[in-house]
Amino acid sequence: MLRESYHPEPVKILSDPDSLVREFVKPGMYLHLAATMSRPNALIYSLARVFKDKNPEFTFSVAGIHSSAHSIALSGIAKKVITGFAGDTYPKPSPNSLYRDLLEGKPFQVELWSLLTIIQRLIAGAMRLPGFVSNSLVGSDLITDKLGKSAFLYNKPTEGNPYGEAASSHLSTETKGIRGKDLLFISPLNPEYTLMHGVVADEDGNIVLCPPVGEGTWGAMAAVKGVIATVEKIVPRGMIPPEIVSIPSSRVIGLAVAKFGAHPQSLRVHNLPDLPAFKGIETYLDDYEFQSEANECAGIPSRAARWYKQFVDLAGGHAEYLEEIGSDKLRRLKMIPPEHRLTRKEDPNTVNDSEQMIILAARAVIERVKKGGYKTILAGIGAAHMAAWTAFKLLEQQGISIRVISELGFYGMSPFPGDVFLFSQLHAHNCFMLSETAQVLGTIVPDSCLGVIGAAELDWFGNVNSVADGKGKFLVGSGGANDIVSVADTVVVAKANRQRFVRKVKHITSPGERIIEAVCQFGRFQRDSLSNHPFELYSWIPPASDEEMETIEAVLRYTLWLPPDEELPMRKEPPITADELTILRELDPERIYTEQFMVYTRLP
Repeated sequence: MLRESYHPEPVKILSDPDSLVREFVKPGMYLHLAATMSRPNALIYSLARVFKDKNPEFTFSVAGIHSSAHSIALSGIAKKVITGFAGDTYPKPSPNSLYRDLLEGKPFQVELWSLLTIIQRLIAGAMRLPGFVSNSLVGSDLITDKLGKSAFLYNKPTEGNPYGEAASSHLSTETKGIRGKDLLFISPLNPEYTLMHGVVADEDGNIVLCPPVGEGTWGAMAAVKGVIATVEKIVPRGMIPPEIVSIPSSRVIGLAVAKFGAHPQSLRVHNLPDLPAFKGIETYLDDYEFQSEANECAGIPSRAARWYKQFVDLAGGHAEYLEEIGSDKLRRLKMIPPEHRLTRKEDPNTVNDSEQMIILAARAVIERVKKGGYKTILAGIGAAHMAAWTAFKLLEQQGISIRVISELGFYGMSPFPGDVFLFSQLHAHNCFMLSETAQVLGTIVPDSCLGVIGAAELDWFGNVNSVADGKGKFLVGSGGANDIVSVADTVVVAKANRQRFVRKVKHITSPGERIIEAVCQFGRFQRDSLSNHPFELYSWIPPASDEEMETIEAVLRYTLWLPPDEELPMRKEPPITADELTILRELDPERIYTEQFMVYTRLP
């Protein structure tokens, strides 16, 4: 039986994404781009087309800018972007030269936050609260340009003073706050419109998302005027069961069908084959080839112009875009590839520096899990998640169960062998739970979780920099790293060189209080959590590229840290085993993270 419906202003269903943008979006607006697993890429392209050469000076908020979102910078439609990341995520997380001058306001002004704090600001906006109390950013340089404007430091409540007091210097840019003493109050975000892509909607405007959902519904609920959305399919009223509606029709003002509207990102469909609403809709995977090309082209002006003309500046809009991609490619994206399995053990004598680093990090994770009683491992993108996955596989062989999680909502993931992208929908199939960022970073990570992250720059007190290089040029931003190290003991995985392992970082993106270990190609440095002690070399193995190298020579050659005290005992790491190397290479058959010379100029 069809349900009755009510909508104060019936949703407008238009023919295509460009028509939606023309109908609702005006120059100067503040727009939020929903960072679900299926980003509104068709609508992003439409914004660029519709406002071509019009200098609309939009303000955007978005969790991260990468791949297709590079068109925001290339089109010149943004005046300001509020974000936590700008760069590339595939094949490896790395800076993109398109944003090299971002800290100087080019190609747009930027306001840098962490992933969770952006969502917490949206939560406050959605609930119409004056702000949100956060564990993140305290003690970091990310806070200094926001104090007294959108971020405020307060002393934590104490006995007899349950509401706390404003920290004496909470309006000063000279302070970053003191962890354990101060808390952070951040202002809400309320965009005029939120743009998103859903799986399916009905004619009333009720929208279905499919987990894992990244930021989830918070951006949609925070929008003052409502949601503009594309979906794979629009069905008649009453065809969507209420149990799976994510965005209610009262929040949605405009809809259009855009098949493959998340491309080159992925879209996952609920495993409900008998539900008529999903008939004809299939899961499609990330288009890695397209993403790699977009990332490579974006930072080279001549190539960027050609890429933009071919895929964005199209008179035929989204329909012509799909023609450019090609029906064969789109059909292949719906196919599940075979798992990659090795038929024989790998020779440990062939290990290289990158592989040795990842395996040493996996050993560190295993040791910490066994001794520390952690419930979960948060896998940060890069060599870090390869180490977390390798540790998970090795622990599994030992009969030890541990849940690997990632920031977009994967809980208890078992990596699909052969797909190294941390956020691939292929990893969702064997998860214990599919959730959202706020739940993972906000509630699971603070509860006995061991974080594993990468670093562009690391000092010997554990402070991590991923914002500015030695010349002040932009790197990538925090992403979720600051949120992780703010509440969880964390292991850093990074190939050592003298530009990365430094005495003092250029920018404290993630404070080092809870960074307890740094693993590189020749060993493991350790320090106590919540201490003022610097790292000390805990275990040692010669780099695979130079087996004759001595300990002190390695530290002096690859870091700016002090060499180890020769009188202190040091553990010698056992040689890499065939089992360890086989597991790692099975996970990374294309050697994306395990090539010998990776990450000397790019982030791990």
